[in-house]
Amino acid sequence: MADFKYLVSVITPDKVGLTSDIARTIVDLKGNISDMRQTIVSGFFSLIFVTNHSEDVHEVLRASLEKVLPAGAELSIMENPEAALHSASVEGTRYVAITAGVDRPGMMLAISSFMAKHKINIEDWSTVFDGNRVTHLAYVTFHAPCTDLKTIQIQFKQAMAEVGFTAQICHEDIFRATGEIAPIKTIL
Repeated sequence: MADFKYLVSVITPDKVGLTSDIARTIVDLKGNISDMRQTIVSGFFSLIFVTNHSEDVHEVLRASLEKVLPAGAELSIMENPEAALHSASVEGTRYVAITAGVDRPGMMLAISSFMAKHKINIEDWSTVFDGNRVTHLAYVTFHAPCTDLKTIQIQFKQAMAEVGFTAQICHEDIFRATGEIAPIKTIL
């Protein structure tokens, strides 16, 4: 089915039903959403997804989405997104990086700089605020096989402690096993 593939990004003030309206539009165009991420950031709906179609629907896709989105929504559609990818995409074992502390300017820079320095790719990152405290939670992938995880873990803890944050990096299976309510066998 996937002769034509599009990467679509939508940003607009949040309202109930946006995801459903967008999904209905894709189904009506005989498409399939094969990958997606949707979240709300400071009251703004953000959705990025890949949709696959058996025929070229680029113009009708744009027009159809514009009809269901609120006025002023930011809509971007990239045709054939694989062509824009380069060979440096990161594959490997995923880990979870967690930092927590009193929110302050520069934390995103401190965390992302550490990751870049150690050739660790940030795949997904979110923040949770509780008053003036913030927790950063990120899925990360090491660019090369991590031969010395213990050293990276220690260095990450030390670097974050220097800016007043606690930190840890653990394998995603350990994070899932301690964070999900399910029998361990079903998680692994």
